[in-house]
Amino acid sequence: MVAQNTSKNSPAAIAALTCNETDALLQVKYTITEDEWDNSSSKFGDWGSTPFLYLQGNELRYKNFAKLTDYEACLPRDECSEVVVGGLPTDAYKISFDGKAVDIGREFVFDGKNPVTSTEVGTCAKPPICKDTEALLDIQYWGGYYNYNQHSFRVEDKYGNTVLHGDPEGRYSLNQTYACLPKDDACYTFLIGGRYAWGDTRFPPPSYSVFFDGKPVRRSDSWLFDSVQFGGSCKPRCNEDNESLIEFFLYDRTRDVEYEYEWDLTVTNRNSSATVSSGVVPQGADNPPLAHKIMCVPKGSCSSFSISAPNVIVNVTTNETLFLYPVYSLAMDNVTYRKVEWYAPEDNGFGSDNQTTNM
Repeated sequence: MVAQNTSKNSPAAIAALTCNETDALLQVKYTITEDEWDNSSSKFGDWGSTPFLYLQGNELRYKNFAKLTDYEACLPRDECSEVVVGGLPTDAYKISFDGKAVDIGREFVFDGKNPVTSTEVGTCAKPPICKDTEALLDIQYWGGYYNYNQHSFRVEDKYGNTVLHGDPEGRYSLNQTYACLPKDDACYTFLIGGRYAWGDTRFPPPSYSVFFDGKPVRRSDSWLFDSVQFGGSCKPRCNEDNESLIEFFLYDRTRDVEYEYEWDLTVTNRNSSATVSSGVVPQGADNPPLAHKIMCVPKGSCSSFSISAPNVIVNVTTNETLFLYPVYSLAMDNVTYRKVEWYAPEDNGFGSDNQTTNM
């Protein structure tokens, strides 16, 4: 049980907690004035963007300046604790642990005006030390407001083998993943995707950053699906002079049974008749929820991509069908043609059995 203390009195009137020998005192002191509070208020002004402090599952919301109070807690010295403060300028508060000032940690998007910060205190994991022939991969995923598992990521080598994967979770939590990867003659692809609060700007969104060999690869605060290559030996995935790149993502968290989506790609151009390629996307059971495929087609051609949902019977007696909620996207040369949450199969006029996208 974490001992904690808040006070509506001035900081000088707060009686500091007395921690036991294995704990240390965390203090969050607010230095913002009422005028500064008024000037720094969120542009949204609703509950989702109310300033707050979040620690070990406990959340304090500061609906107005009068509610803003200093905070104290006794935390284990030999454990890592994450202190999250959102909706205030970073110079509006100071954090100390065991009597020593702590630098404010990483910043993420919160309300469009002020950030949310994640600061670690206590005994926290450090990045591994890699060999001379390796480089450190550092993946930082910020969970945002939603605490259910909604995204997956993985890293593939140049042969398409998965070398790292994760399903980050946790509300207002920074998930950090490290790996030492060979850096000579290397090319890796980082893939991420999943469900998202469509069009919902009331709550801070998920965010991620990727660093390789100490250099930033990608950071995004507004995304649904994304892929990025890194390493010193990456080559274009399509012939950039005469081919267009089609990128297909699909994310489906249904785990009950194993099933497949079927797809067909029809390509027509001025110099040849239509060509058709097809395939399946295995899902459910032990298959990864995030599927990704790259297709190269002649530049200037007309492409039509069709996808069909499986008809999965989960109860033979009642003829009950498994209802699916995949999210998928299609883009050609970085132009998105479809990004949708798909309800399938069709049921009494709701949802559909298949969808077609022309590009």
